[in-house]
Amino acid sequence: MISTFTRLDLSSWFLRAQTILTLALVAAVGVLLPVPGMAIMASAAVTSLMVSAPFLGDERGRLDALYGVLPLSRNNVVVGRTLSILVYYLVSVALAIIVTFASARVRGAPFDSEILLIAGAASLAFVGLSMALQLPVFFRVGYSRGRLMAYAPVFVVAGSAWLLQATGSHVNVLGAFAGLSIVGVASIGALIGVIGVTCGLIAAARLYRVREL
Repeated sequence: MISTFTRLDLSSWFLRAQTILTLALVAAVGVLLPVPGMAIMASAAVTSLMVSAPFLGDERGRLDALYGVLPLSRNNVVVGRTLSILVYYLVSVALAIIVTFASARVRGAPFDSEILLIAGAASLAFVGLSMALQLPVFFRVGYSRGRLMAYAPVFVVAGSAWLLQATGSHVNVLGAFAGLSIVGVASIGALIGVIGVTCGLIAAARLYRVREL
């Protein structure tokens, strides 16, 4: 049932103009900003904004009521939607890598796989944070009352960076990462992303279970 709902969910929002435009933005970043990793980070940014898109579609089509009568559990809905958002993220990352590689070939620039590895891990960490913050809220109160959460990840990251800078703690953080290998840094980023997605999924499932549809 989870895979069935994932396909249903993707069919309701993935092929819409808004989604295609965000993917086009990722491609444009890879072409216009020939900085390795920028397109991958752009894919994380648009994914954080697109987390709210399925919930907006739910309200416009009154699909929440439909989910309540379909022969699937609320856990199926939460897991299926989480997977559909991750599918969007993977598609956007794949597009970013292809465009980055193509742009490097056209410009005759080297294809730095290490930078792309770090960018990929950082983007996964950001997507994990985004889903940890947004999924519980959207599943509990819906899009209309939680729409501002679409911008929460950016503010959290920017606020954390400012706080580290203001307190001077960024020196210690950079020093800690400087002693790690590329694989070590990428592994930490990937771990943060996986933990974020998992925490968001668990919290969302608990909150959605008690929501009145």
